[in-house]
Amino acid sequence: MEDGSKGGCNEVRTYQRIHGLNDRKLRSQKIHELNDGELRSYRRMILLRRARRSKAMPFLLGIWAALCLLLVCLLFANPVRTSASDGFKYYTSVTIEAGDTLWSLADDYIDYGHYRNKAVYLAEIRSINHLDEHSIITPGQLLIIPYYSNVFLR
Repeated sequence: MEDGSKGGCNEVRTYQRIHGLNDRKLRSQKIHELNDGELRSYRRMILLRRARRSKAMPFLLGIWAALCLLLVCLLFANPVRTSASDGFKYYTSVTIEAGDTLWSLADDYIDYGHYRNKAVYLAEIRSINHLDEHSIITPGQLLIIPYYSNVFLR
């Protein structure tokens, strides 16, 4: 390897050195300008390259298959989050009384383990009850409110 060649290229490089060929010389000439000896040497060099590639192909396919298998294992090895470990999500109906606001209802029912902040929880309440940002709730109105509990109810 003192000539700077790679291990898999030794056979082709040795053949090139013996026959006085190099890729630049052959690429600079057109195929029909090569004499018979150069053309035979060029074909032999191409056959040697193909043989080297065909030897390397099973190895590369094996590496590719191992990487794909590793990727699949990593994707499916993550622990599965179940609703039992996080609590169960339920919905309750609440009748609005005088002085109730969505913020006060959120204070009573929000679980910060499941919601980033109160605004996210209020957005879910509005979505469930078909309310927009400017809707006013009135006493006697019935709202559906989500909440979480660790107890499984039937």
